[in-house]
Order: sequence, then C-alpha cells, then structure tokens
Amino acid sequence: MIRKAGAFWMDEPSNHPVPPSGSVEDARENARSYRDLLIETMPGLIVHRGGRILYCNTALANLLGYETTEEVLALRGVLSMVPDDALAIEQDAYTRCLTGRGRPEARRVKRFRADSSLQWFDQLLETVEWADGLAVMELLTRMRPHPANADLPRQGQLLQAAIDAMPNGVLMLDSELRLEGANSEYFRLWDYPPGMFPPGTHVSITLDYNYDRGDYGKAPREEVIPRMLAKFQVKGLANAERVIPNGRIVDIRTAPRADGGYVITQYDITDRKRIENELREARDRAEAILQELRETQQQLIVQEKMASLGQLTAGIAHELKNPLNFVNNFAELTGELLDELLALMGPLDDRLSPQAVEEVDALVGDLQSNLRKIADHGRRADRIVKSMLDHSRGGGGEWQRTELNGLVEEALALSYHASRAQDPHFNTTFLRDLDPAVGELQLVPQDISRVLVNLFTNSFYALRKRQLICGDPDYQPTLHVATRDCGDKIVIQIRDNGTGIPQSVIGKLFTPFFTTKPTGEGTGLGLSLSYDIVVHQHRGRFDVASVENQYAEFTITLPRAAASVSLGERRKV
Repeated sequence: MIRKAGAFWMDEPSNHPVPPSGSVEDARENARSYRDLLIETMPGLIVHRGGRILYCNTALANLLGYETTEEVLALRGVLSMVPDDALAIEQDAYTRCLTGRGRPEARRVKRFRADSSLQWFDQLLETVEWADGLAVMELLTRMRPHPANADLPRQGQLLQAAIDAMPNGVLMLDSELRLEGANSEYFRLWDYPPGMFPPGTHVSITLDYNYDRGDYGKAPREEVIPRMLAKFQVKGLANAERVIPNGRIVDIRTAPRADGGYVITQYDITDRKRIENELREARDRAEAILQELRETQQQLIVQEKMASLGQLTAGIAHELKNPLNFVNNFAELTGELLDELLALMGPLDDRLSPQAVEEVDALVGDLQSNLRKIADHGRRADRIVKSMLDHSRGGGGEWQRTELNGLVEEALALSYHASRAQDPHFNTTFLRDLDPAVGELQLVPQDISRVLVNLFTNSFYALRKRQLICGDPDYQPTLHVATRDCGDKIVIQIRDNGTGIPQSVIGKLFTPFFTTKPTGEGTGLGLSLSYDIVVHQHRGRFDVASVENQYAEFTITLPRAAASVSLGERRKV
C-alpha cells in the first residue's frame, strides 16, 4: 500500500522515499526555494563580521523600516544602527560572541530605524560559519506587546532623570566592572565630556583616560590601573577621599549589590573641606591669640609683681640707706677718735701698772676689731642696698644696634681683670668661638653687658673655687665662650669647668636673693636681674645646664627683632 506524505511518495513496505516525477534540477530548485522561504519567515536576521554587514533578510529590513535589504547592506556598518550610548556595550557583546566567551542569551537592545527613530528589540547572538570564516548572527524581534515592555523606555528615562537630579555623582557597575549607568553629576565631578563613557564601558577605560591626562602622577600604568581596579572590588561598604586634578575633593563610597555589581556614590566635599580648613585655621589663630593673651597675662602678672617688688625694694633700700650711711660714717669716725684717744693716752702708760696697760690694750683691740667688723658688714649691707636699687630701677639704656661679638669680648675682659684684681694668682684658659655671622643686634648694650659681666664673674668664681678645693695639679681652669647665628635669633653660650651647680638648686637660680655663694660673698640679685633683662626685656631665653664638679653652661637666646621696651618702663604701674 502506498500513501502520500507531503511532497514525497512513500513506499510503505520499504520506508524509502520515492522522488516525484521530474528532473533532479527541479528538486534542487524546490529545495532552494524552501530555504529562502524559511529564512524569509524567520525573525529579523543580520550576519556581520568586524562591523561589516554580510547578509540581512527582508524581515530585518521591514523591522527597521527599510524597503529592501539592499538599503541595509548599503549602511556604513552594523554599528551605524546602534545609538552612541550603547556602542561600547554592543562592541563588547559582538567581540565576546566571536571569541566564544559569551553564552547565547536574550538581550534587550535599541536600534535606529530608517527614519532615525529609536525602537527596542529582543536580541539573540550566535556564532556561525559564513563564507571564509566565523561571523556574528544577530536575531532581532520586536519586543512582545506586554504593558511593562511598552512602558520600559519611558521608565528608563524617568529613572535616568531621577538619577541626574541627585546632587551627588552616581556610578553603577556590573559584576565584571562594566558601566551600567552614570548620572550627569558624575561626569561633571571628573570633568568627563557628557556621554563619553556609555553603558558597557569597562571601568578600566575610564582609569586609562585618567592616567593619560595625568591624574595618577608618574607611577607606571601597569601598577596604577590594577591597584585602582582593586579598590572597586569590595566586599562591604568602603569610604575614601580623593583630591582630583581639577582641585575638587571627592568623598567616594562604594557599596556592593546583591547581583555582584557595585554602586559608587561620589560627593563633592570641596566646599565642606574649605570651610573645615577655614574653621581649623580660625581655631588655630584663636588658640594662638589665646596663648599669646595667656603669656601676656602671665607677663603682666610678673611685671606687676616685679613692679611691686621693685617699689618695695626701692622703698626699703632708701629707708636703709640713710641709717646705713650713719653706721658706716660713725664706725669710721669712731675708729679715728679711738686712734686719737690712744695717741693722747700714750704718755700716761708709764703711770699705769702693767696689768692696767694690758687691760687697756685688750679693750682697745676689741674696740678696733668691733669697728672693723661694723665697717665690713656696713660695706656689705651697702652693696646689698645698691644691688636692690639696681634691681628696682632696671635698665635705663637705649635700644641700639650693637656688634654682639665686640660686646662679649669687652664684658669678658672687664670681668677677667676684676677677678685678677681680687686674686693676682688666678689664671684661666679661654676658648673663643665667636660666629662672625652674628653681626649687629638690636638691644640695650648696657643691660646685656651687665648680664655678661655677671655670668663671667660667676664662672671665674667657680673656676677659682674648684682650683682651690680640688687639689689636682693637672686641673686647668677653662672658660668656653661661643656665639652662633641661628637666622632670626642668636645664641650666646658660656661654659666653664668649675664646681658646677647642684641639680637641686638650678630651679632657684633666678629667684631674687637666692645665692649659692657663702654669706657675705653674694647678694642673690645678679642672676635674677640678668634673667629679667634677657627674658622680659629682650624677649629671649635663659637656659642652664650643669653637672656638679664638672661644668656649668649658661645659654642665652636673643631674637634679632624684639620690642623696644625698656625694663624700667615695663615695671611702671
């Protein structure tokens, strides 16, 4: 039994097809017609390689609004139908399809029609053998008439408008760090031309652009780009600040998405940082002013105390001066009268018994000894009163430019000769290291000379004392004097290898009336007055370093520019 099956006659017993009557050429023609009909009834199909269109069917031409396929083949290339904002992602999709790195999956794309309008399509890409090599076969079908699909372009526009309205930059990346979307503020912050990096652009392309314009300095590209890419791939929220070349300061916050992508928000904090810096500078200025006010307040307190002490000292000194003069004068006059009395009593010695003469001589000796002690202590008291008056008056000299090294040499010579006058056997070795760059300095020469003389005198005293008590024949008294230029200030160092100063008394050295010398040898006002001259009058520093029985070093630091205020004027109430 034989039955008809389609275009073929089947021999039922053998199941072998029996060709219809006609020539073989007719059968081939029928097959070609069937193939063409099958292709024409397929969705829009276009085959291309490297952007060049190799083939398209009538359905594609009709979908895109062209009358013939020849019009489609005459286009510049397949990418001429792709909008600018989708070029990068389409190029990447075509490349991935040709290299076999992409898997077939439906995508939603938009294409230009013949009338330049945009239309959305569902797309499927496949790799096919075509002529002399592999090519991309692209199937396009109209989006299915679903209400959500029909409104999708408008929803996308509304979403983009909402993102563009945000005050901060927004960048969205997929799991492979390809750009999915960005708002206009992102392009503004980074000075990118609008639309320069469309969706599908890998973020490394933006990093290459930044590198080429010099954003990352001179570091090698192969080191910079991977390091920057790693900053995007975070597992949790990440926050960083960066100064970009246009001067803006951007706060960058990266957050991973559930689908493996990333949302990067970027805030322009330039104004906030500027305000913070201004507030910080204002705070620093306020703190500096407050510190200056505190120092000034402290100085005023010290000045007031010193003024009160000066007034008290001057009053006491003046009150003591007159009776002290009477004591000294009458002690001297009494000594002279006693000498006259002895001269008158000389002829009477023969009339007295030897015992009486001995008693008279003893009494006269005691009187003379007492008068000498009165005179010595009177002179000491007079020195103390004079020092008190000097301390209360302060400096009275004028500020003037003075050659400092010459002033140091003059004070050194004066002090040494004074010490030699008291002990002619005293000798010392001088080590001078005077910096010629010190030059002239604005100061009160009389007051600074007083300070230097006082320090040199103290050093010579310590050197003589150690020479007397150490008993070492190899000991060589040495005084080292140095000056140094330190730009806006100068330094004077005076160091001796004398008895030194115990650590327990260094903190008291500048206290008025405190002295380390034995009673009768010091008033305790020299260093106090010197400190006042250096620190308060000349706005300098006065430092002391010492190791007992080894050395003592005094360091004076004076500014080159100091307020011209005399010590006496500062103490006026």
